[in-house]
Amino acid sequence: EDPGPSQGPSTQRRRTDAVSDDASSGDEADGHATQGDGLDDMVKKLVRLALACEYQRRPIRRTEISEKVLGTNGRQFKAVWARAQDQLSHVFGMEMVELPVREKLTLQQRRAAQKAPATKPTVSWMLTTKLPSEFRDPVVLQPPAVPTASEDSKYTGIYTLLVSLISLSGGSLPDAKMERCLARLQMEDRTPIPEYDRTEKLIKRMEKDGYIVKVKESSGAGDDDIYWVVGPRGKVEVGEDGVRGLTKTVFGTMETEADEEELERKIARSLGLGEKPDSRKAAAPPAESTRRGRNAPNGGNRRARNNNGDDDGEADDDEEMDEDE
Repeated sequence: EDPGPSQGPSTQRRRTDAVSDDASSGDEADGHATQGDGLDDMVKKLVRLALACEYQRRPIRRTEISEKVLGTNGRQFKAVWARAQDQLSHVFGMEMVELPVREKLTLQQRRAAQKAPATKPTVSWMLTTKLPSEFRDPVVLQPPAVPTASEDSKYTGIYTLLVSLISLSGGSLPDAKMERCLARLQMEDRTPIPEYDRTEKLIKRMEKDGYIVKVKESSGAGDDDIYWVVGPRGKVEVGEDGVRGLTKTVFGTMETEADEEELERKIARSLGLGEKPDSRKAAAPPAESTRRGRNAPNGGNRRARNNNGDDDGEADDDEEMDEDE
């Protein structure tokens, strides 16, 4: 009996299976979804994509999710998204949050947006931590080790400071004032980060990462008004809480509670969060006044005159009549 012919097809099948396994592994390594991907595989791919984008400080775009995660399974986006959020929350203590759309700031941008056909804005996300405040400590949330933890910490400190300066300046900072701030930080030309030794190069990276945005607007006199605003990532990652925390750290511990409250009020005013009038006081008169207006046509007018200091007696008489009723 010759066993040769029976081993041939088996060996060939094994070789074919090995080739197909290599091909599928190559497709998965490229990050492109295939038609046969199950729900669990797509969830894992979305989690890996979110972590990779956050590591590079890139937004997580819907188009990238469709291409690298969903493939032809576009209708399963909600199911994949929900399970990926759950896994990110329970395993990594993070969640994907939507980035704000860049605003049309200049007159030219607003006019172009009005002329262009109405389209749905492109949605993108980024990862943020869900850890409680007591765990948001440098000992727990350490900076990435690539290129080095020291360089990444310096970069984080610089963009947090610039985002805070822009926010405390009412949301926009003129370019001349930005240059003065960089000069005071001894960063007029050079930076303490070896990889981005030139200030211009570092600023470009912050623009690319979405922390700050440079806006040029024509003034009509031949010169451009140049100013800086906070970018989408800066609004989410740093935000008002980060600006408030940095400012309080710079000022240090206040001696009295009154001083601390005063500092809080100043920060709120600088951020444009000043005390708003109580909406209940500015609302329409209560139901009693309305009933009084229906019973006496001139009741509302007399009430208004009473607020101006006139006809006090008439208004008081009306109020007494209502109480008797």
